[in-house]
This record gives sequence, C-alpha cells and structure tokens, in this order.
Amino acid sequence: MEKHLFGLDGLRFLAAIAVVGFHFLFRGGAAGDLPQMPLPEMLKSAAAYGYLGVSIFFIISGFVILYSAEGRTPLEFFVSRFVRIYPTFIVMMTVTALVVVAAANPRFEVSLGQYGANLMVFSLLLGEPFVDGAYWSIVLELVFYGWIFLLLVIRRLDDIETIAFGWLALSFANEAFFQVRLLQDALITEYSGFFVAGIAFQRLGKGVTSARLLLLGLSLSYGVFTSLRAAAWFEAEYGSALSRPVVAAAVLGGAALFALIARVDLPRRFWGPLKLAGGATYPLYLVHQHVGYVAIPPLAAFLHPGAAILVAAAGILAFAFVYHVLVERSAMPALRARLYRLLQPLAPALDRQPS
Repeated sequence: MEKHLFGLDGLRFLAAIAVVGFHFLFRGGAAGDLPQMPLPEMLKSAAAYGYLGVSIFFIISGFVILYSAEGRTPLEFFVSRFVRIYPTFIVMMTVTALVVVAAANPRFEVSLGQYGANLMVFSLLLGEPFVDGAYWSIVLELVFYGWIFLLLVIRRLDDIETIAFGWLALSFANEAFFQVRLLQDALITEYSGFFVAGIAFQRLGKGVTSARLLLLGLSLSYGVFTSLRAAAWFEAEYGSALSRPVVAAAVLGGAALFALIARVDLPRRFWGPLKLAGGATYPLYLVHQHVGYVAIPPLAAFLHPGAAILVAAAGILAFAFVYHVLVERSAMPALRARLYRLLQPLAPALDRQPS
C-alpha cells in the first residue's frame, strides 16, 4: 500500500489558495470580470503572481501520478484517476453553470450546448468554451494521465526517465523554434518542465544518480524558461508588468518547497487537517473562479470590497470542504470498487504483454 504524503496535501492547498487570490484580487479586475475595486496596490501586485501556483500543481502531479502508477495495472490506474477526476468535475461544472445562469450576470453565460460539450471535459474540441476558465489546466492533467496510462499498457513505465529527457528536448524545440500547436496540446510542451520535475523528484526518492539530478536541473531550467516567456503574454493580456526575477524565484522557490516537504514525516496530529485540506483542493479549484466572479459584485454592493471577496472566498471554500467530506470521502470508494468490477472484463486486454 502506498504511503500517503500529507505534506503534499498542504502544499496543494497553498497552491490553490494562491490561484484563488490571483483570480479574485488581480485577474478579475484586470480582465474586466470584476468591477475595479479599491484594493491596496501592493496586495494586487503580489496576487498577480498567484497564477504560478498552477506550476506547483503540475510538479505535484508529475510526482504523485508516477508514484501512484507504480505497481498498478492499467485498469487500476484508469479507474483510480477516472473516479478522482470526472465525477467531481461534472458536479462542480454543473454547480458553476447553475450559479452563472441564476446570477444573470451579462459578463457570463452558459448555453445548453456549451454545458453538453463540457461534459466530456475537452469541450474546445467541440468548439465550445469551458464553463469555467480554470478548466484548461485540468485538460493538461488529463493529457498527462493519458500518457502514463499508455506507458502502463505497453509496459514502459520503467523507462520514464529516458522518456522524460526526450519529452523535454522535444518540448524545448517546439517552444523555442517550431510553435506547432498540435505538439503543444498533445505533449503539453509549454508546461512539461513542471511535470518532468515531479517525475525527477519521484525518481530521486529511489536513489540519487547523476542522470536524475541532471533531469531535475534541466526540467526546472525549462520551467523557468517557459514561465519567463509566458510573462510577456501575461503583461500584454492584463496590462500589468511582472518582475522576471520574481517569476523565476517563484518557480524555483515552489520547487524547493516541494523538495523540502515531499517526504517529511509530519506529526500524526497534522495528518487529518492536511488530508482534509488536500482533498478539498480539487473541488475548490474547479468551482471558485466564475462562481466568485458573479458572487462578489452583489456582495460588494453592501460590504467593503475586501470583505466581499473574503465572504465569497470563504463561502466557496466551505462548500468545497463540505462536498469533499460528504460526497468524495463517502461515495468515491464505493464508486471506484463498482467501476473496477464493471470494467474487469477489459483487464486481460489491457494487461496483455506487448508483442
């Protein structure tokens, strides 16, 4: 049985709070999704870097997904990921759609066709936008899961280090020279450095080698490279300057924080709260953005803008915790077992040795 990494639960939650702060304190006003509110400029400037919390999510995914895939059959991996991702996605997407429709905010609309397309997560393939803009990173996560699943099927997961070197090389070539959109989408070339960093950290836990250290160094260097390139897009999109040294420091600092806590044995008294916070992170991430954007303006009509943001964030956070405790913790284990039994006839085909 794999060991639960409670420190990563806390890090995942902190990364989610950074993203929530980015959306509510900076992006909402900068993108016109929230009215301009008199918040301290220092607070808005600091919150502007909160989007980099997503890079920590990707590092955690590279680590945890490889960690959890080892020793599992393809079917076990598929069922585990499907149950963790899809049911909660559907619930949170539906909640967001209902709140947006009920709020009747002209800035946000959800059509029936858009909702239907979002049921398959990859709604952009059907020409429909996401119900919530935060879903873009979930799509990238699913692409990564798909590649790990394929490696399990073809029995090549043990070659992940060699594959990761090739992934980085192809990613750099595409981002620096070719800019082929298909490769960006299929190989996550803009963000592969973070996934590979997580893979490198996981492998280093099995033993330190020069190749693994090199993989980590290259992946973090590439992560800084792509983050600095993305800063130019950010500035053009939001009309706000970013400090390149701060961006680089945030990326490397997040990786360093990950390295410090990934395998720390925390006192038992912290296990419950950390596991609860980590579990609530996914529904929080899915439901916070557009729900917050339509909830904050009416609250700000009779509260101080800062208080309106805090009330909206606290309500959304409370909802995520309640959902995690009452639904995910209670229903998901049974759903996982039932789905595994249902798909068990497929196991021989998936587990067959490649010719």
